Amino acid sequence: MPDYPRSNAVKPCRPRRLLALAVLLAIFQAGAAGRALGVSEAARVPVSLPSALAFAGGAVWALVWVLVALALWRRQARACRYAAWAGVGFAFYSLGRLAVFAQADYDRQRLPFLTIAIFAFSTVLLISIIRSSKVHATESMEHGRKPEN
Repeated sequence: MPDYPRSNAVKPCRPRRLLALAVLLAIFQAGAAGRALGVSEAARVPVSLPSALAFAGGAVWALVWVLVALALWRRQARACRYAAWAGVGFAFYSLGRLAVFAQADYDRQRLPFLTIAIFAFSTVLLISIIRSSKVHATESMEHGRKPEN
């Protein structure tokens, strides 16, 4: 039997923790959209974030996290990359929402710390995205395949 070289190509990923996190974030954002619809007229006055915007943000992010969870479940080739990009986008969305709509002094005072933490978190995710794409492209070229776009 001929000894063929083994492929070291990047295998599709489906880490259980990442899948669980995507599902939890989808549920949490769907709940946030539901809460935005269920707020009474009396409670809407002191809330700084308009209900329509809270519903839209929750619904969009719930959909994004459901799509990421489905990609992870199906072991699509770039599922981990999609999850990382969704994490970066969600972190900056949350930071922007807090920066624009925070009214309490406590929220305003913790904004610099959250900004630094989110930039550090995003940097780690972006480095992992770049590393995985370079490794995947290098291994594909070594085995005579075209890199995926």
